[in-house]
Amino acid sequence: MKKRSAFRTFCLIAVCVLCVTAVVPFVYVLWLSFFGGGAFTCLGYYDVFLAAPTYLLRFWMSLTLAAVIALGQLLFSVFAAYGFAKYRFRGRRVIFFLLMMVMVLPLQVTLVPNYIMLDRLRLLDTYAALILPAVFSPLGTFILTQCFGAVPDAVPEAAALDGAGVFRTILSVICPMNKSGLVCAALLSFLDGWNMVEQPIVYLRDFESYPLSVALAYAPPAGTTVQFVCCLLVLLPPLFLFTRYNTELVEGIALAEIKG
Repeated sequence: MKKRSAFRTFCLIAVCVLCVTAVVPFVYVLWLSFFGGGAFTCLGYYDVFLAAPTYLLRFWMSLTLAAVIALGQLLFSVFAAYGFAKYRFRGRRVIFFLLMMVMVLPLQVTLVPNYIMLDRLRLLDTYAALILPAVFSPLGTFILTQCFGAVPDAVPEAAALDGAGVFRTILSVICPMNKSGLVCAALLSFLDGWNMVEQPIVYLRDFESYPLSVALAYAPPAGTTVQFVCCLLVLLPPLFLFTRYNTELVEGIALAEIKG
């Protein structure tokens, strides 16, 4: 009993330390957004939300970019994952293994090949250069393949007997049965698009096209308070999505791990 009590105390202390470590930077940024100049001021919020529309425009542009990436990757991953999970064809395991190899490669390894392909397609310095490589990221396909593979083969077979085609089976039967996996794949894809830094720097030449995650690093020192306000602005979408879909995110990751 003493060992169990000591272990519980240790876990409680570890959780408290972890929570404090995670919360303190956020509180510090929030504090400096009001007291960055040494005295209380809301000038930074006024500059971001009212005086200069540049920050909000960049915010909405970044939000739209991340949403398009998430929706595109989800759409592609749903059909690719169904193919891997429910169809048996020669080389399926090899192709899936190669896909997973690409997934575990560091981002920096794929920047140069992507740059060369985008240059030949004349897509550099356009948002398509950020969207297309992200849409075909294998992460969503991996998660949904595990989730779809857990669905018994009798389910799509029964749908086919009822006259449902492949598209209707996927959209009306398979997807509703794997809501957590879909939310997990979409949320992780959105976060990747929202937090991208290297890709805009490499693929875009115009500073005005940079998303908010990159533009913050180029703010002048005189706008330090504005930077802190923008940092809080950057936190809002991930914080909202994680709070709203926390259960689905955990269930989707757990389902992918268990069924994998």
